[in-house]
Amino acid sequence: MKPSRELFWQRIVEERHEAFMAFGPGSERVPFETAEREYLALQKKLLEGARTEWERRHIKRLIAHDILNVAHPHAKSWEEFSRVLRRIKRLGFIDLENQVHTACLTLLWMSDHDRDRAPMAWAMVEDAERRLRRIRQGHFRREEGLDAIASVKQQVAKKGLTPPTRG
Repeated sequence: MKPSRELFWQRIVEERHEAFMAFGPGSERVPFETAEREYLALQKKLLEGARTEWERRHIKRLIAHDILNVAHPHAKSWEEFSRVLRRIKRLGFIDLENQVHTACLTLLWMSDHDRDRAPMAWAMVEDAERRLRRIRQGHFRREEGLDAIASVKQQVAKKGLTPPTRG
């Protein structure tokens, strides 16, 4: 990679880190709408330096994932949270780890805010789990992903949320 592109991606890492520090843990008093608006402004700024369609799409995916991380603790309504999910669905996942993380955060959010929509979250978890099981046994990504899903399932089960029965 050329030094100029390395600097470009380093700047993206730094700018996203600054946003995370502003809107991540400890920023409970910042409304979700404000954080989302700031992340979208950051996205617009970062897209100015993108040279290819792949770079533009990747930046959008990174920002969508960042917004999801803020939405999990901050979004209070389905309208807010669903905006994030629609954005991620439209852009696609960065990788399987991103898909697992999205499914897990969605299930956790649903367990606290909107249990009526939990079957959708369970379907996302099942899809991610199915994809993880395609990875060879013993591979660290498979093990980490399955462990993360098992942990989230345990957390939501303690809240009384169980997978829908198939009938």
